Amino acid sequence: MKKVLTGVLILATAAGANAMENMFRDGVLHFDYKAEELAPAEAAARARLEKDLDSLVAIADNQRTFDNTVLGYERAFERYGDALGMSGFLSYVSTDKNFRDAALALQMQMSQHMVDIATRRDVYRAIKAYADTKPQLEPDQALLLKDMMTGFKNSGMELNDEDLETFKKLNKEKAQYIIQFDKNIQEYKDYLDVTEEQLAGLGEDYKNKLEKTPEGKYRVTLDYPDYVPFMLNSESDEARKELEYKYNRRGGAENVELLEKTLTLRRQIAQLLGYKNHAQLKLENRMAKNPETVEKFLKDLQKRLKPMSKEEDKNLIAYKNEKKGSKSRTLYPYESGYWANKYKKENLDVDPELIKEYFPSDVVIDGMLDLFGNLFGIAFEPADIPVWHPDVKAFKIVNKDDGVLVAYFYMDLYPREGKYKHAACFDLVEGHEKEDGTWQIPFVAIVANMNKPAAGAPSLLKHGEVSTLFHEFGHVLHNALTKARYSSQSGTSVSWDFVETPSQMLERWAWNPQVLKKISKHYKTGEPLPDEMIEKMIAAKNFGAGGTYLRQDFFAQYDMKLHTASKTPDTTKTYFTLTKKIRGLPLTKGTYPQASFGHIMGGYDAGYYGYLWSEVIAQDFFGEFEKNGVFDVQTGLKFRREVLEKGGTVEEEQMVQNFLGRKESITPFLKSIGLEDDK
Repeated sequence: MKKVLTGVLILATAAGANAMENMFRDGVLHFDYKAEELAPAEAAARARLEKDLDSLVAIADNQRTFDNTVLGYERAFERYGDALGMSGFLSYVSTDKNFRDAALALQMQMSQHMVDIATRRDVYRAIKAYADTKPQLEPDQALLLKDMMTGFKNSGMELNDEDLETFKKLNKEKAQYIIQFDKNIQEYKDYLDVTEEQLAGLGEDYKNKLEKTPEGKYRVTLDYPDYVPFMLNSESDEARKELEYKYNRRGGAENVELLEKTLTLRRQIAQLLGYKNHAQLKLENRMAKNPETVEKFLKDLQKRLKPMSKEEDKNLIAYKNEKKGSKSRTLYPYESGYWANKYKKENLDVDPELIKEYFPSDVVIDGMLDLFGNLFGIAFEPADIPVWHPDVKAFKIVNKDDGVLVAYFYMDLYPREGKYKHAACFDLVEGHEKEDGTWQIPFVAIVANMNKPAAGAPSLLKHGEVSTLFHEFGHVLHNALTKARYSSQSGTSVSWDFVETPSQMLERWAWNPQVLKKISKHYKTGEPLPDEMIEKMIAAKNFGAGGTYLRQDFFAQYDMKLHTASKTPDTTKTYFTLTKKIRGLPLTKGTYPQASFGHIMGGYDAGYYGYLWSEVIAQDFFGEFEKNGVFDVQTGLKFRREVLEKGGTVEEEQMVQNFLGRKESITPFLKSIGLEDDK
């Protein structure tokens, strides 16, 4: 969820948390919205917001308190978000294109209005007047005020009037580009019609779920459940090459232009605020603090991973040449996944297509809920509440010890037309203390695109999808178990280079033998994963790890390069050049993968390194569970207490210290992927 506070870019991807009649019915969310109602609702909500801010400004300086000024500001934006309900979220999941288009148009409109509202000097002066009194506050209140003042600074409040107008103009333009970029990815359509012969290597369950064309071919879309299995298993080089080309042109040439325009605007905005570049601006209040620290971290990791990755590539090229009778010296993008998968099946005896037969989604979900419920002291109960699509499942989360309702949780796992294309956790309603002193129950959702049930078979998950599910569930728990009393500090409202830590930690359980037994059940025989298969999976866990992590390192370095450049680079040329330098493998000519790199347009700008940064911490955290037992409830409750419940009320470095009793170390992460710390 994007926060509606002092940030200039305001996107209504979710509502706030204070219950209003148009957002809740009988105490739970409803999803009954009409396209024609959106604009009038937003206009009325904005008028109320302006009135609330006027009232805040009118308070005499000597009468200002934390509640009527700082909290008053936060509450005003909560009320605004509440009035829009779930309309922003539905733009990602609704089956009604008219509604999605209307919601997008509204987001465009809102982004313009919010630039003006977030840059009101009178509001800034009112809150600064209170901050200047150096009030004695509780730690979470002090942190809230500090972050609020930083937000105002980065909203141009210290600029002169002429520069502030320029700042507002640039931000309005930037907001439009970002929204359009996301829409272009979400609505991008292309496919490859293939013959029966080109499906050789793929199972009947895969073939049966594909749309059949009038010409008798099979339509493979660019959605994950179609694309990934095809690239891993189709024996047709020609078909894989053509599909990979289409896949890495998602978003279209327009998105390349939108990205480069946005990079220019970000740099101009940062320099207007007195920063050297956008990365310096974004990193100031994160764990890393500055671009130099990030670049050192990434290049040090690259140096450690490169020999491992080169050896992996060398072995895979030799394997390919042996099988094909060729003398190739490289791996092309359409080959890498196929030959790696074939090698694993033949030499490591690990076949993802066979393994997935043991992972019906219902069995995995039940096992996951039971596992983490026991670990963190909670239970999950099916909830008969409104949902936005028949595929969606809903649950109550309750405390095990006292039965108190903690949160509501939704799962929307299967692809459909117009739906969000990736896997993500959406914070629909934040847990926090309401104006009347009662507690607002959080509402959280996982939206993903996993295999749908097919003829004669349930929804079957590859092990990678199981890991993804565990990952997103980490975000769910971070949001659901929060005890932060202020919504802007609730749940995942933490530093961007820490936010992935709980979710990456939960992925570790997807590799535990006992857990694999617990969450598996062959869809025909009912048997759990055999011990021998589990042993082979774990033995193959780090197969390709060097290349996998080096690829993540590339994405992070690419992101930093774009956001530290003194002038806007050719993003396609930079992508190709940096890939060759870091990864050492070619890309397909005519593609522009950055056109679908939504992270660097939608929140992870100058922040993609956070995945690797967080993973280092996550592995160190998991070490505590390994030391005490991966099912140890006391360790689980400690993690809930010291990390999940805290949200953004405590500095991230302090949370690490509180849970580990020391600073984080990179050594556990390196060991987990088969490297030694040589420092």
